Amino acid sequence: MWRGDAGGWVYQGSSKTNTDGRSGQLTSIVDAVKPGIYRISFNTGEYNPSGFFPYVSIVFEIRESQKLEHFHVPLLVSPFSFSTYRGS
Repeated sequence: MWRGDAGGWVYQGSSKTNTDGRSGQLTSIVDAVKPGIYRISFNTGEYNPSGFFPYVSIVFEIRESQKLEHFHVPLLVSPFSFSTYRGS
């Protein structure tokens, strides 16, 4: 997970998916996330080497009013498409 600021992206943490395709906690910042623009990048080519998208990045914003909320950002991927949404 990355946090955007005026100087670019700042590395916040990483995780690998398990056999269910789920990732653990990406960062140690869990009690109160700093508002800002974040990017999660997925190495989808490792999961599906013959797919069209070797990497997928999702950029989203956390607002001041959301800093105590839980964020679940699922990625659904197939060889030639992907979809995401804010989960609960």
